[in-house]
Amino acid sequence: MIPAAAPVPQHVEGTVVFKSMLTIAAAAALVVGGALPAQAASTSSTPSAPTSVRVTGSGGDADLTWGAPRSGPSVTGYTVMVTPIKGQPDRGVDRLPATARWDHFDSLRTGTRYTFTVRAVAAKRSGPVVSVQYTAKAAPTRQSLFALDAQGSVVRFGTGSTSTGTTVATNAAGYTADDRGDVFVPSADLTSIVLHPVGGGVARTVATGLHLTADLRSDVAGNLYWADSVSGSVTMLPIDGSGPRVVADFGTVKYGKHAWVVSRSGIVTAYNNSPFEARIAQRSAAGVLTVRAFSYGGVYPVVGGLQSDDAGNLYLTLSQDGRDGQYPWVEVRAGESALTRLTTSDAFEYGATNSTSFRLLRSAEWCTQADELYGTCDIDRSLASEFVIGRDGKPQTRTVTGVTAGSRGSHVGVMDTAGDVFIDVDRAPSAGLWRVPAAGGAAKQLSSAQFTRLLVV
Repeated sequence: MIPAAAPVPQHVEGTVVFKSMLTIAAAAALVVGGALPAQAASTSSTPSAPTSVRVTGSGGDADLTWGAPRSGPSVTGYTVMVTPIKGQPDRGVDRLPATARWDHFDSLRTGTRYTFTVRAVAAKRSGPVVSVQYTAKAAPTRQSLFALDAQGSVVRFGTGSTSTGTTVATNAAGYTADDRGDVFVPSADLTSIVLHPVGGGVARTVATGLHLTADLRSDVAGNLYWADSVSGSVTMLPIDGSGPRVVADFGTVKYGKHAWVVSRSGIVTAYNNSPFEARIAQRSAAGVLTVRAFSYGGVYPVVGGLQSDDAGNLYLTLSQDGRDGQYPWVEVRAGESALTRLTTSDAFEYGATNSTSFRLLRSAEWCTQADELYGTCDIDRSLASEFVIGRDGKPQTRTVTGVTAGSRGSHVGVMDTAGDVFIDVDRAPSAGLWRVPAAGGAAKQLSSAQFTRLLVV
């Protein structure tokens, strides 16, 4: 217990129950402990013990969950404690509101056995304590590929050369995932965020009363983002327990040709095309917001996809109307106000970025949309080369084999830290999910099924 003279700050506002310091631990199982018997009996003025107390986690992170007491007076809050307290903020104690059903802890030491306790608090007395224990295990550093299948389920793949998919959440349109492997899904009514824990188990709500769109994003720290359905502004739910707040907007008028993106490090960019100019509102990972605008010549472009690296460089795929049917990838360097096309020739292209680089898979040949409609597009559509821009900004080209481009359009893939690129091809002869090695060479098919919303964490 913390002495009365040393009050513990409350970490939670409303029904948001995140509490954490920053972590990039990847998924690995923890030893799960069962609840020990309550230490005291309930009286009429004392709430009974919390129910269904359980701890799950991965790497250096753990989640404690519980249900409401079955008897006693109205609960006004919960007190959660962890021991040993080394590395834990506020001496390992959290005081949470009555709506809380979950608490998150990180910075846990490998091989250390931890004890968590939770008790309900009423107006006059606190209820009995319930304890659970587990031991943290080392986490692997390999990332995972997440993708949404045709049935709306999230499937997880390893990023190695051989991998089979595992379904981790259903009815998951608009999902995102954090670096631990937890999956977050907007509720059907778009007012709540539901967590599907990496280790399995019962899904639970972590935030309510929101104005969501079916498009959650996340950064490496575990903060969650969405475009607010009322204001339209990009909103962040911080992992530190504070409430949702606006981090970027699209200006006075949000035109139909707009997009937004969050980099791995937490750089948030809102890109808005008006009929006259492009407006970029960019919030750095440190919270500094800058806005810049620039005019462009020629056709008013439609943003088909937007990606960002951790330096704030932006990569966009544009749709240009007309008989040609081009979908070129362009770059906006950090702090600059100009679109620069990445290549000078047309091709069927698939782009992907990670924290430090951008890669563009390109077909051997190309034809116009008009030729394709008239049946005269007899070309080699194989993805034969990979255009690479590294941290130094110098382009390189690698040879690729084994995969053929799909339909005409804006194709956005994902990339892991090693530089492997993952794409979905939407039609034969290469329909399915593919991995292209960082060094180039032969692509490998992971699945013949169709997937959308690819994500590597």
